[in-house]
Amino acid sequence: MLNINLNLEAPSQSLFQRKSTGFNFDNRERDNQLAERKGFIPKPPTTTGSTVVGVKYRDGVILATDRQGTADGMITTNCMKKIYRLQENIYAGGSGVCGDLHQVARLTRAEMDLHQLKMGCKVPVVCANHFVKHMLYRYQGNIKITMLIGGVDNGGPSLYSTWFEGSTTKIPFAAQGSGNCAALPVLEKGWNASLDEKSAESLAIDAVRSGIRNDLYSGSPIHICIIRTDYSVSLYDKIFAGFTVPRPPVLRLKPQPPKVLFAADHPLEPIANSMHSLPPESDQVVPKGTRTALALARLKSKKIKETAEIDG
Repeated sequence: MLNINLNLEAPSQSLFQRKSTGFNFDNRERDNQLAERKGFIPKPPTTTGSTVVGVKYRDGVILATDRQGTADGMITTNCMKKIYRLQENIYAGGSGVCGDLHQVARLTRAEMDLHQLKMGCKVPVVCANHFVKHMLYRYQGNIKITMLIGGVDNGGPSLYSTWFEGSTTKIPFAAQGSGNCAALPVLEKGWNASLDEKSAESLAIDAVRSGIRNDLYSGSPIHICIIRTDYSVSLYDKIFAGFTVPRPPVLRLKPQPPKVLFAADHPLEPIANSMHSLPPESDQVVPKGTRTALALARLKSKKIKETAEIDG
């Protein structure tokens, strides 16, 4: 039985342990100390492992994600929440560690509520993006999530792509998560500035489906969020029967007997004795002692006998 002494050293306070932000890394330091002892394996965190897609169209923004959650290669749930409401006009879709994603979304929503009370109007989308990117930059990549923040304000629809180290970009379409490499080509091929809502929704669904087909960590229903410039929002799931991957037809050939291309007769005779006297001219053709030399010697001897019988 494994006996572990739990009298561990108190974790040192660092810049990353800010109680006011809701993040505490004491458990990580505890797991690191326990991992050094024989027989303890830390439990892997639950990650979203997803395909997150954002599309900006003429009259709003669409966010689409899958709903599968994984933990170290094992599927844990098929109904994970990956799109969070930050304000009535701002939503965010994320991928990464599930606990970090939920905590960042909760803190951002609370901060935007305070900001709305102070301003007395709808919060711009850029404010939510600034809060998230500053928080991620402060923790220097220890919060392992990426987020797509989309919404509408007085300036129209906006979409921001923010990564775990704090870098951010304002772009018309984006894809994040483990399936982004498969989703981005679909977006690049089908997006244009004059998309209507129906076309943009179809494009986002196709991009997520491409990520699900080509990524083992993505799957389950597709969760869709549509934010329009009139501040109306639609949230729903789209379930598909299955994703069939087209495969090339298998080439089947009927078994046929092998064809004989040519035949050659090799005059070989069994060797009665191990000692043979070879003709003197055989040394100039092949080395002595080989099977070819012996066969040539027997052939020459046979020809000499036949010639002698004919002459006699």
